[in-house]
Amino acid sequence: MLYTICSELYEDMEIALGVIDDSTDTYDQKLVNYLNCVRHYLALLEQSISDLGFQDDEQEIYFHKYIYPRFNACYFYHAELTPILKALPIGTDVMIRDYYIQELGYLHRGFNLNRYLYEYFLADDDVKDEPFFLHRNYSAAAHAMLPAFANPAFLTNQSLSFARFIAHERMQQFIIRRLRLLYQNPNDVFLAGLLKGKRRSWDGDKVELIEIAYGIYYTRRMNGGDADVSDIIEWLEDSLQIDLSQAYRIFLDIRRRKTVSFTKYLDEMRDAIVKHIEESNRFKDNRKRIKKNEAF
Repeated sequence: MLYTICSELYEDMEIALGVIDDSTDTYDQKLVNYLNCVRHYLALLEQSISDLGFQDDEQEIYFHKYIYPRFNACYFYHAELTPILKALPIGTDVMIRDYYIQELGYLHRGFNLNRYLYEYFLADDDVKDEPFFLHRNYSAAAHAMLPAFANPAFLTNQSLSFARFIAHERMQQFIIRRLRLLYQNPNDVFLAGLLKGKRRSWDGDKVELIEIAYGIYYTRRMNGGDADVSDIIEWLEDSLQIDLSQAYRIFLDIRRRKTVSFTKYLDEMRDAIVKHIEESNRFKDNRKRIKKNEAF
């Protein structure tokens, strides 16, 4: 029950953040909305945990190691990325590229300064999970400075550190993606010709891709089940050269469907596959009967 509640809250938060992301508000207003949104869902999460409690140490460790950091990571991500985007230089592609590369350097330095803990995070080690992720083992010395939203009742020694790693890896992926976009339309004619043959495009409606994205998300088939909807949507955008910036609003429309199936396109895909296989099997059976008759 606890994991279901946490998953549903995270999904609702992602949709709410996506709607803010799609808005035409200024960076300053978006930042306020982002942080208020995350605080709101963190409060709901913390209240749910306070009401339910943990069954044992193992469940508490799992929460503080995997669930709680994902929520807090959203706060760090938007709090740190939005000012970077606001300060993006107005100039040439080279200026923008250098700016993003500089920001990547800052992120890499942060990983290196916390090398031992970051390697523990990457390796998904568990040898120090009890001192790291049980609230009763929390030491105030673990944090030089706590973020304003930190709830003292939910502090552990390294949960917030893991949240920062998640946020900074996501920021890194975002910046790398922006750098790639700078080279999607290269000035070099020869390079453009090479890239042209490798590009793929989507000929259907965007809502169909959103169904696919959420299908992958809910069946946990990407990155060991750890990929967020935003990761899957970005992958589809990059692979198919399509803008899915309204993805969260589109999914809200899917959830509100009354007369049409929630998975209209996925149903169509299934029916097309079944029809093809059935027709193929009928064709093979007919050929066998013809050959058998010819033999006589």
